[in-house]
Amino acid sequence: MGLQELISSLSENPYFSAGFGLFGVGAGAAVLRKGYMMGMILFRRHYMTTLEVPCRDKSYQWLLQWITLKGARKTQHLSVETKFQQIETGKITTRHDFIPSVGEHFFWYGGAWLKVERTREQHTLDLQHGTPWENVTFTSFGNQKQLFRDIICEGIKELGSG
Repeated sequence: MGLQELISSLSENPYFSAGFGLFGVGAGAAVLRKGYMMGMILFRRHYMTTLEVPCRDKSYQWLLQWITLKGARKTQHLSVETKFQQIETGKITTRHDFIPSVGEHFFWYGGAWLKVERTREQHTLDLQHGTPWENVTFTSFGNQKQLFRDIICEGIKELGSG
């Protein structure tokens, strides 16, 4: 049996044809998936700007408050932060601040869509405060470094921490 006869007998075999068709579909899907992943990486790298603020940063707390006041006013996913203050007379005042909860928040600010993601790592602790390590990450489309500077400056002015 020559090579020509082997190829013609395989092309007439319906099982071989079906298997070869499935292989082609699988290979095509793998190529499309890899292309999509590479495209998303390139898109994020060249068309998105990200700002990460760790919980150790001095601006972390007032940025959370700023997000609640300015950006995520309509969010229904909040955390509460209770603060006590005792004055010289012994009177204790209590203040409750609502801050964005852990997760993703989307809002429109300064002519751009912002995604704010607050993450908490349970296995890593902030040694200064003994609390879980947290980050807030701002993401926007395009080159928005100035937008992030504006947010930080506005937060300093309005919430005082300057």
